[in-house]
Amino acid sequence: MTEMPMQNGNYELGLGGSFLQGLPSSIKRYTYRGESDFFDILETESARFEASPHASEFLLFHASKETIDTLIENEDTSPIAKYLTSFDTNEQLFLVRMPSTPHSGASPILHNMIMEAIQPMGLFTSLRGYTSAEVRGASRGKQADCAWGPRRTARGIPRSPSVTLEVAYSENDVKLNSDVRFWLNPDDGKANVCLTLRIGRSQPEIWIEKWENQNDRIHRSQVIWITKRGNQINVSHHPLVISFESLFCRPSSCPREKDLEFSQQQLKELAEMIWEDQCW
Repeated sequence: MTEMPMQNGNYELGLGGSFLQGLPSSIKRYTYRGESDFFDILETESARFEASPHASEFLLFHASKETIDTLIENEDTSPIAKYLTSFDTNEQLFLVRMPSTPHSGASPILHNMIMEAIQPMGLFTSLRGYTSAEVRGASRGKQADCAWGPRRTARGIPRSPSVTLEVAYSENDVKLNSDVRFWLNPDDGKANVCLTLRIGRSQPEIWIEKWENQNDRIHRSQVIWITKRGNQINVSHHPLVISFESLFCRPSSCPREKDLEFSQQQLKELAEMIWEDQCW
């Protein structure tokens, strides 16, 4: 695995650019030819993904706008819908993710950490957790692995996630950068913070990045790198901080309402639970 530069911040993404067309070539492309063909492909590629640490967990399908509209409109009855994570009807593309235990296990762990952190503030019932939160724009949409936002918002403002989490069980960050652009774009996800958590497949390594929209630029404001060498676990640039105002969309109103900080020990425990699923 190529080591990620460990500078904290000092990296930006533009708000524009392709949503799905620019995804890396490691994500295989197919033309959608119906449900039966889809599941044949999914079975073949799932086996390939499990066998190779370098294979992507995602598959990209080309389909007509009408086909994509049908899939997302019938999400309660379509067996394909549960695999669909992103779509763009203008680009005529939809993205699916193959199931994996480390990927699915990471989101509830961080969700529990966040809910435990706000309990001493008396705000446990004031925060809404979104499992597989979906946000749709005019022509494209996306599901977060997990997301959070205030239960109550100002009059006239629809409820939507203020902080989102994207998990990748891979070694490529191009896909995650596309996710970040969607969630922090004022025309799409409208979130204040996007957290990304990338799980290495070839050795016990986890990267956590925090992204925020600052002056119409998407800015990486924190990078945390968690590694395990033998019995030694190292955590860089801790604690992980999520500002109170970014999460609840309002300033704090009393001393107990403060930024969420996740310590070195908490991040170690997060990593250990993820690595248990990988048998490290």
